[in-house]
Amino acid sequence: MMAAVNSVKNMRGFTLVELLLVIVIIGTLSAVVGPRFFSRVQFDDRLFYEETLAAVRYAQKLAVASNCQVRVGLSQGSGYVVERNQSCANSANWVAVVDPSEGQPPYANSAVPSGVTISVSGFPLVFDSQGRAAAAQGTIGGFTFNVTAGTGYVKGQL
Repeated sequence: MMAAVNSVKNMRGFTLVELLLVIVIIGTLSAVVGPRFFSRVQFDDRLFYEETLAAVRYAQKLAVASNCQVRVGLSQGSGYVVERNQSCANSANWVAVVDPSEGQPPYANSAVPSGVTISVSGFPLVFDSQGRAAAAQGTIGGFTFNVTAGTGYVKGQL
């Protein structure tokens, strides 16, 4: 009786079947879930979407605050750019808006991250001095935003 108890106490560790099962589970998880953690495209899509949405909203606020027209351009080739009407009239003289946090460079992102796709309608988008604009829509990766005609309301949709 005592020998059986001692042999049970001395048995420690895992069986070969248990170890193989754990290895198979870890391998399956790393093959299925792993690429989702290491793919930058989804992160780049979301980051560029948030940047662009902030730029469009900033353009609307700037138009109201400055009492001038402000336009936003968005395209696959050039990213986004925010410009204001130089004379605050209906002229064709547009100047790049200076980024308030940086001071020097224009409020623009000309480098669209690789793998990020952009689809737009209604751009370039011009906000008047009351923040109103025509209808526009932008899709960046899997994320969409809309600008409501008349009010200029910018609504992001994930």
